[in-house]
This record gives sequence, structure tokens and C-alpha cells, in this order.
Amino acid sequence: MGLFKRTRNLNGKKSEYWYIDYFLNGKRKWESVGRVGIVTKSDAKSLLKLQHSEILQGKLQTRKKKVVPNFSDFSQEYLKYAKNNKRSWDRDACALRVLEPRFGKYNLDEITPFLIEKYKIERKKTVSVRTINIELSLLRRMYNLARSWDMCSNNPINNVKFYQEQPPKERILSEKEEYDLINSSPEHIKPILITALNTGMRYGEIINLKWENIDFESGYIHVKQSKTGINRKIPINDILYKTLKKQKS
Repeated sequence: MGLFKRTRNLNGKKSEYWYIDYFLNGKRKWESVGRVGIVTKSDAKSLLKLQHSEILQGKLQTRKKKVVPNFSDFSQEYLKYAKNNKRSWDRDACALRVLEPRFGKYNLDEITPFLIEKYKIERKKTVSVRTINIELSLLRRMYNLARSWDMCSNNPINNVKFYQEQPPKERILSEKEEYDLINSSPEHIKPILITALNTGMRYGEIINLKWENIDFESGYIHVKQSKTGINRKIPINDILYKTLKKQKS
């Protein structure tokens, strides 16, 4: 097994690519792991090491054809499930629009940690590690569901490390920034912003807020089914009171 470079001519442009060289089932194979400059030599060596590990563990040799769905087909089944069981299913739909072109052609039992590591390396060139971790989390949920439905036996994400994320920095808007934000927003968005700025409520809580949850007489908003599962009361200040009254009239 080894690592080497190879020049490829794509659309009239020559580029160097990293290739890994290995033996599988008695046959010599080689595979591109990315373009030189985008994928570093260290990354390529890590992928070669991972491929070697999977061969030694017998994961690639023992892979058998099973009657299991490919990733693209299972994605549709997963979305049906998510729509009925998750409020944030639309976020999963957005992530799948990125994952499906990469993994869609593979059966669920053909997606290995090696393939996912390649995806991580290439994806990191264009998006944040937070975005990649969200996509990996979705893959993990999908495989857990597939296993519970007896569609596959392994979850490759269990052998993939998530990126370590830096804690988000707290950002507090100044009064001028709040004023500029509200006044530069469309009219139908302004009540949502004013509610958020004056209550600290989450977007989902504001969107699902009903007039029956707003008690103008006592001066409180009653938040039902909040993310913590605990109902709570939020005081209504003068600015929010005028905004809500105007919306109701």
C-alpha cells in the first residue's frame, strides 16, 4: 500500500491528484482521494491509514450485497419520518441537499468511515466545522433509524470523529444597532424582531405564538411547550405592548 501523485487532464486543465494504492481481495487497486493543494499530503496519508485499517478488519472483503436501499432512496423515507416527528425537519432537508449528491449512489452498507472522512476534508474547504458537524449528526440519526428499521447493521458514523467547535461568542446589539435592524427590515418582519429583542424568545416560540397565549391584562406572554419542556411567563414591556396591540387591531 502506498501514496502517489498523478496528473489528470480535466476540461483542458492539468491538475495533480493524490492517489492511494492498496490490495483488496488479492487485486491491486488505486483510488483518488483529492486534488493536491485542496487535500494535503497529511490528509492523504490519514485516508490511506484508515483504508488499511478497514482492510485489516475485514470490513471491505466481507462486504456482501444486501437488499438494502441506497442513500438517495432512504433519504426520501427519512424525510417522511422527519416531517411527522420533528419540528425542524426542514433543516434536515437542507442538509440532505448537500449529502445526497455525495452519497446518494451508495447503498447504506457501502458508506464507510473512509468515504465520510473524504467528505469532511473536502467540505471543510468551503464551510465551517459547525456546518459539517450538523451534517454528520444528520447522518448519525439516519443510520440509527435505518438500524431500528432493520435496513442495515452498522453505523459508520460511530467511527468518525466530529470536529471540535469553538464556543460561540456572545454578541449584544447596541440601541442604535437594534434601531437600524428594525427600521431596515420588511414590515411583516418587524413585529417578530421587536418580540425577540424584548423577550429573548426563540424564533420557533415566536412563530408558534397565539393570541390566547398573550395576556394583555396581566402583562405576560405564556410560552407553551418551550424547548426545555417547561411552561414559562415572560413580561410584556411598553414597546412590545404597543407592537402586539397594533398587530391585533
